[in-house]
Amino acid sequence: MKRYRITLDDQTFDVRVLGDPRQSEVQVEVNGEIFTVGVEAPSADAEAATAEPIPKAAPATSARIPSGPDAAVTAPLPGVVKSIAVQPGDEVAAGDPLLVIEAMKMNNVIRASRVGTIAALHISEGRQVAHGDLLLEFAD
Repeated sequence: MKRYRITLDDQTFDVRVLGDPRQSEVQVEVNGEIFTVGVEAPSADAEAATAEPIPKAAPATSARIPSGPDAAVTAPLPGVVKSIAVQPGDEVAAGDPLLVIEAMKMNNVIRASRVGTIAALHISEGRQVAHGDLLLEFAD
């Protein structure tokens, strides 16, 4: 098992990888709580930039957004929707905040991973969401 100390948005997390990070999903322990997370292969640029391989996992605050007209944002972790920063019809750029999910007494900002227009919201403030729940959809 690999252990990491990660700082994200001025918050520090103790992370322990509990499974094989070569799989598409792996369990990780974050500050004592266990999550199942998706694992993406490092890009060619990331591999070329370092002599030692670095495990690359999507940040806890980023949702994977599939490309295409039916692009959807799903919950990357379970928690409570604390606030929503967008409404249907809003145009967003990559990195713009979409919403905040509170988990383990910490606010996790879910950011857009691409440019697009918000088509629909499937959540409301105060709602409990599970990992993988549909949060919102892009129109384009």
